[in-house]
Amino acid sequence: MTQDPIDATFQRKLRQEMKQWQADGLLSEEQRERILERYRHIDEIERKAGSGRMIQTISILGSILVGVGVLLFIAANWSEIPRFAKLGIIFAALLASHGIGYWMRYEKKNYPRVGASLILLGSILYGAGIFLIAQIYNITVHYPNGPLLWGLGILPLAYLLRFRSVLLLSLLALSLWLGMEASFHVSDLFQYVPVIVLYWTAGMAVWVLGLAHEGPAPSRELSGPYVLVGLLMTYAAAFLLTFDTRQENLGTPELMPFYLGILVLLAAAAAVTILKGSRDAGWRVELAALSTLTVGLCFLAMTSPGVATGPGFLSPRLLFNLLFAAGILGLICLGYIRRRPLYINIGLVFFVLDVVARYVDFFWKLLPRSLFFIAGGCILLAGGIYLERKRRAVLESFQVREDLP
Repeated sequence: MTQDPIDATFQRKLRQEMKQWQADGLLSEEQRERILERYRHIDEIERKAGSGRMIQTISILGSILVGVGVLLFIAANWSEIPRFAKLGIIFAALLASHGIGYWMRYEKKNYPRVGASLILLGSILYGAGIFLIAQIYNITVHYPNGPLLWGLGILPLAYLLRFRSVLLLSLLALSLWLGMEASFHVSDLFQYVPVIVLYWTAGMAVWVLGLAHEGPAPSRELSGPYVLVGLLMTYAAAFLLTFDTRQENLGTPELMPFYLGILVLLAAAAAVTILKGSRDAGWRVELAALSTLTVGLCFLAMTSPGVATGPGFLSPRLLFNLLFAAGILGLICLGYIRRRPLYINIGLVFFVLDVVARYVDFFWKLLPRSLFFIAGGCILLAGGIYLERKRRAVLESFQVREDLP
């Protein structure tokens, strides 16, 4: 079994430190051997028992499949099930998944990962229950309220139990609500660019909210889902704007409350981030860039919704392509500075997507179809080899630099 790179780096650093402790008279040879034996014992247990991450992944996939199966069963027999039986099935499934999951993880403590996956299943069933109950009683409501109640309902559970999976589910539900609510407020459904820009600004605000959770435990445990969702929202929205949208409006007055809410969220998250500070290099640059870009986009969307997105000599599409390329380069550099593999990986993914999209844009009509695919495949293979080598070099450099005094 290949040892995890972070664990290997930690053990190398520990051995170096123990040599210095012995030289300073703080550690005896017997104590040093006992410490090393402890980590050798942990490695042996991992090799025999299997990876905890694999067990957790299998359990989560099992929970999702069970949830889908329950929903399909209810849907297939919906018309034949009495109303009170429907309610009984929904509440019984919620209580069983949360109760058994809590018992396994916190009371019995024999299957903590399976228990966590059952609690995640309960969070999924909670969202399904909202829509099913509304359907049972034919409740006519504002339809975006469903994802909103789902996301807000499981958010306290994520903080109470420190579950990143439940927090990620909550953020995805709230992201779905944002798009549904925004499209409900936009009078012209064909004006989709303001909604994309709204996602762009919201993604950066969520990203900063993730930075606000960094610092001492336990808040640091919940930073990852915010940063991940923020990154994906930011770069996915920016990527969509690199295409020829044939629209020149960044925003619309109908989305004014959303822009104000995003600015309030950004200000609160930035204030917490500054007060906490960070030992990592580059966090000030990251916070300043995100805050400036978010405020600038919100300001343009609120004050100049009918003005073209670029000056006369610079088309909106070219402007967004330049911004997107600069954003990818900045994210990869930031990942190297802050030693964040997630930043590098997401930056490389969107770099490849951008290269493929621009290749299709420029060469689809110029080259014969067979030559188009052959040339494209060769470019992707060569690019994949080059990017993988660069990625490995960067990630390995993190470990090398960590070993330096």
